[in-house]
Amino acid sequence: VPTPATAPPRGARRTHDAGWDGRDLLDRVCDAAPSVLRRGGRLLLVHSALCDPERTLARLRETGFDAAVGRRRHVPLGPVMRQRLSWLRALGLVPEDSDAEELVVVHARRR
Repeated sequence: VPTPATAPPRGARRTHDAGWDGRDLLDRVCDAAPSVLRRGGRLLLVHSALCDPERTLARLRETGFDAAVGRRRHVPLGPVMRQRLSWLRALGLVPEDSDAEELVVVHARRR
């Protein structure tokens, strides 16, 4: 998930810290997918809409995939997101009147 710049670069907390835009792991998965999936191979990737699903789609398409968002669902904020809620609101990522986030399921098939 998106992480304030003060987050530690290593350790147990790093499992939830994906850089200021939340894309550290997502970008690595998108970039590595062509090397682990053959033609016709499929990738399902679930992530928060806070982490720019359109960027995920573009990155996968650039690396040889047909990609689209298959599903969207609003879910209550989990403990990590609640812990960062004031920071996320200050950035305008979570509205003041919301206690939920949207999850997206990206479906991709290697061309």
